[in-house]
Amino acid sequence: MTDYGLGRVHAELLDVLADTVRVLEKNQLPYSAMCGTLLGAVRHRGFIPWDDDVDLVLPRDSYDRFAALYPTQCGQGFTLDLTDTWVPRVRKADGDAFVDLFILDPLPQGAVTRAWKLFRLRMLQGMLKKQVDYRRFSFDKRLLLWGTNLLGLPFSRQSLLAAYARVARTGASGSQLHMSDGAFNLLTMAFDRDTFANPIPTPFETLILRVPRDAGTVLTSLYGPDYMTPPPENERRPLHLDR
Repeated sequence: MTDYGLGRVHAELLDVLADTVRVLEKNQLPYSAMCGTLLGAVRHRGFIPWDDDVDLVLPRDSYDRFAALYPTQCGQGFTLDLTDTWVPRVRKADGDAFVDLFILDPLPQGAVTRAWKLFRLRMLQGMLKKQVDYRRFSFDKRLLLWGTNLLGLPFSRQSLLAAYARVARTGASGSQLHMSDGAFNLLTMAFDRDTFANPIPTPFETLILRVPRDAGTVLTSLYGPDYMTPPPENERRPLHLDR
């Protein structure tokens, strides 16, 4: 088995994940593994060997309760970071590891109001992004990122984060949910409201994580129908260590 040199990273991530899940479970707050963490749970029963982050997804009510409870219930040396990016992160104070918390908010029902919400979120993400690797984006998205970065310069980071939180919560009448703090390609991904209801426990390294009951449908939406087939060796590399 190939050694991708991420043993220390995975150990730190597991510490942060364990503390996060402990508080979620203690307070019976719904959550699920998501993105690469969900794929790792299903395909590897743990970390994808070349992955270097952890993603969880929470309904808005669950996240709001977690954000209120975690600062008083977290283990020593852990913190909920709301200052660095529009994605809330549980961090270890003396390390670089963190757990991304994706929040499920409604997508507006109407096409126009839905597009308007997504446009504003993308604009705000562009204003908030730091150290952008433009090579990862198509030409039209590069232009959007470059332009929004300039537009965001006059505003404080805290005011932009507050604006993002307000916009993310809009669309209460929608019948579908989306990860309102997801990256560009995740923002538009719509889920039925019951997709993440009643998640089930599954092994993940030395922990037990919850995953969607129909994890296969979620993973197919994220990665296509061949999600159980690992990518070619030359594509197996960490994506987040340099961001």
